[in-house]
Amino acid sequence: MPFFAIAEKRPVTVLLLLCLALYLPGLFTLPVLDRDEARFAQATVQMHETGDYMVPHFQEDLRAKKPVAIYWMQALTTGTASALGADTASGHPGIWAFRIPSVIAAIVVVLLTWRLASAFYGHRAGLIAGALIATAVVLVAEANIAKTDAALAASIMAAQLALARVWLARDPRRLVPGIGNALLFWAAMAIGILLKGPIAPMVSGLTALMLIVFSRDIKWLFALRPVRGFALLLVLTLPWAISVWITTGGAFFGEAVGGDFLPKLAGGQESHGAPFGYYLALLTLTFFPVNMLLLPAIAKAWGDRHSNAVMFLAAWIIPNWLVFEIVPTKLPHYVLPVYPALAILVAAFIAAAFVDPARLRSRLARVNIAVWAVLATLLAAAIVALPVLLPEGMGQEPGPWPVVGAGIFAALAVQAIFLAWRARPAGMVVALAVTGIAFSVALLEFARPRVEPLWVAERVAATLDAQSLLGERVVSAGFSEPSLVFALGTETLLTNGPTAAAELAAGNATLALVEDREAAAFAATARSLGLETMPVGEVTGLNYSRGDVVAIIIHRRVSP
Repeated sequence: MPFFAIAEKRPVTVLLLLCLALYLPGLFTLPVLDRDEARFAQATVQMHETGDYMVPHFQEDLRAKKPVAIYWMQALTTGTASALGADTASGHPGIWAFRIPSVIAAIVVVLLTWRLASAFYGHRAGLIAGALIATAVVLVAEANIAKTDAALAASIMAAQLALARVWLARDPRRLVPGIGNALLFWAAMAIGILLKGPIAPMVSGLTALMLIVFSRDIKWLFALRPVRGFALLLVLTLPWAISVWITTGGAFFGEAVGGDFLPKLAGGQESHGAPFGYYLALLTLTFFPVNMLLLPAIAKAWGDRHSNAVMFLAAWIIPNWLVFEIVPTKLPHYVLPVYPALAILVAAFIAAAFVDPARLRSRLARVNIAVWAVLATLLAAAIVALPVLLPEGMGQEPGPWPVVGAGIFAALAVQAIFLAWRARPAGMVVALAVTGIAFSVALLEFARPRVEPLWVAERVAATLDAQSLLGERVVSAGFSEPSLVFALGTETLLTNGPTAAAELAAGNATLALVEDREAAAFAATARSLGLETMPVGEVTGLNYSRGDVVAIIIHRRVSP
């Protein structure tokens, strides 16, 4: 029996296995990433240290950029890991334990996409949609990063599934969903708000608004029990909000709104500005390999534009995409909540090709496949070239493993292209899924070890651990990335050369990490204070957050 036929009989099992193959390669091997992941993880560490699980902090600073739900999720998984004895020499579990909520959330996105697509287009399209969104580069990436975006996408998917059910219930042949569906919607909204503020209500709200415009009817929406549902939303979100308001005197929300949300609307915050059309261009990478048939899928959707399914997906995609493009601050993952809708469109096209394979031979499909072939070639080349793209003197020879990984990925991509070109949709879907796995493994397992200079904090911690110095109080001059605090401990002081020397002289720290640009100032202050130090290690690398080459000397205070 062909594999796709087996998958149709066990869709949940197959999708779970696909997700594990896609999301596990980077879970344990990818070091903590600067800057957001390290900040989220460190704030969770400090919740455990202080026992304050209501107000997140990064060292002494209020961490008000996001609400609290992701920290609770990470606290649950890391607390469990610690109870099972998984703490490292840093006093907390490795970054993998902080990423588990993101992995689980990505799997939830996949399963809910399957359910939603099945409701619109049948079980075959549902399986295809779940498999496609699972492989999307941006979801694979977010599954391996300990921050809010995978969890936010999961909460939005749950809300969209509940909204789709009441939309489809407009058909008198369908049963109106009961109270459980309304509870799902409002609970998902509450979780989304506690994850990332207004984004979840925006996505579902714009979808509902557009559907009201399309249908010229609002009564169908009452099946979500809006009055009681909104009351539930307040019950689930207000206790935390009130507690934080009282504890911080309103400072948390002042910083969240005035220091984070509004600046993103006003301009490109933290140099993350990009022009209109940025996300459209990024579809070539972030939606790979799902984008192999995106153009003919959109053409098919246009032909079916009066169907309930397409109206819902269009109401989901169009207004939200425009908002994300208009807002000046842009990051590749911001548009992730819209990607499941695009995957469902592609899945509907592929499912239709099972009945009419000629769809895969259309001119638009052939053009899309050819463009996809070029993208796959560029990605294979990037896997090989990644190690040698580092600054001069820091790059490494590609070695055999990145070449092997890129070769396997390229071979599977060729197979997917061949099957698509020959109009064999079942084999093509399987080949696309395996191609996605190959890309994930090639990048995270074969190429990543060849770019060790990027992981400065991890290498500093390894250097200290090799000399049994991990756990000593550290002050860092010149290298101030959050990953260093996560690796060395909350008490790590990030400062400049003179202050580092003064802290060492006062006995407030026993080790100083001095980056080359702070070395002269550190040495001058040390001489003036009569401080004697001895170098115990050196780490060179690339601070990829700034694009700077760093050279760090580790100084140990010599006791008088």
